[in-house]
Amino acid sequence: MGYKYYSLKPILSKNCRYNIIFGERSRGKTTAILEYCITQYVEKGEQSAYIRRWDTDITGKRAQAVFADLESRDRIRALTGGEWTEVYYYASKWYFCAFDEKGNRYNDEKPFMYGFALSAQEHDKGASYPGITTVFFDEFLSRSVYHPDEFVLFCQVLSTIIRHRDNVKIFMAGNSITKYCPYFAEMGITNIKKQEPGTIDLYTYGDSGLTVAVEYTAP
Repeated sequence: MGYKYYSLKPILSKNCRYNIIFGERSRGKTTAILEYCITQYVEKGEQSAYIRRWDTDITGKRAQAVFADLESRDRIRALTGGEWTEVYYYASKWYFCAFDEKGNRYNDEKPFMYGFALSAQEHDKGASYPGITTVFFDEFLSRSVYHPDEFVLFCQVLSTIIRHRDNVKIFMAGNSITKYCPYFAEMGITNIKKQEPGTIDLYTYGDSGLTVAVEYTAP
């Protein structure tokens, strides 16, 4: 049986503010969302936010490796119409880059993605990010522990990014290691233990009226 990559089309068709996607590892969830982020920038000039639980996940080699899979398959070139070939990380920002005939790297003038960590959210409070219209919280399901009051930290990061705008779409992706996490309880996602693979459930988030799509990816 051939490998089938995950597609965002079904969950995007629900047109929800929050899009929670969980399922087996290596089904292409992260790749699909990263490609979506790139496309939003290439086609509309809109930037993205990449959120992880710990600041060590968005620094150094780990941060540089976020787009390694796309680079290895030459997807950066394809998604940018040949203008760029790789991604360069610097100071919590990701930029498109390419190389000239002499092998010298040159970068895009502005980042297409910013990095945020729940463990360091206090450092980002004063900044403004009006160009961000996509937020991606990768590996939101923890294998071990969550921060104390983690949902509050997540909401504070979102507040820093979004402010009072209503044009931001939020993705949260994780592997189905456990179906319990504080996000499900806080967001009123009650059917998670009974949800079948290959389905999308819809919820309304508290009294806010914000819509939430929850997809359990097909095996």
